[in-house]
Amino acid sequence: MRLRTSAAAAIAAGMLIVLWGCGAARPVKYYSLDAPEVTPSGQPLDVALLIGHFRAPTIYRDTRMVYRTGPNELGLYEGHRWVEAPALMVEEMMLRTLRRSHSYKSVQLMASNAEGDYVVRGRVEHFEEVDGKPLSARVALHVSLYDPKSGETVWSHTFEHDENASGGTVADVAAALDRGLQQGILEIAAGINQYLAEHPRPPAAK
Repeated sequence: MRLRTSAAAAIAAGMLIVLWGCGAARPVKYYSLDAPEVTPSGQPLDVALLIGHFRAPTIYRDTRMVYRTGPNELGLYEGHRWVEAPALMVEEMMLRTLRRSHSYKSVQLMASNAEGDYVVRGRVEHFEEVDGKPLSARVALHVSLYDPKSGETVWSHTFEHDENASGGTVADVAAALDRGLQQGILEIAAGINQYLAEHPRPPAAK
């Protein structure tokens, strides 16, 4: 009887160990993005900018990293995630880059209820790993400048870029996405500044 009891206990303990091993979740790895280095401009323009909410397809509103395996097929990594959804991170990077340029009277989020001369609107079109040899990172953004006074979009720009990853890991792809996004944000910020410098608002009537 004692032998049967010991054997049953050993089997039960073994099953618990197996079940615990199967149920143990792998740790989730998180990735962040860095705003690009900006060289401050000279005299700031007498313009107040508002950064609107950046839109994106539903898949880029998730913190899970996206990978592309074909022209029309996307997937999500469960164990590799951004610290925030890409649309929010791009919006924040745009805000920080324009502020660091010191090119404007002020740069605020629309949610702050601040008043502005123009609204920067954006949409994340692509932000994913692209499978292949080598692995690459695809970034595509569309950004426009809206004039609330005239009710018109006065400037727009689309940035599309594939950046090769330096290796074959997800971390390498995250770094490539960071590089590609920084390039796009700097290009867009330069375009906004050029348009506003070339199209100054007429002085307000006294």
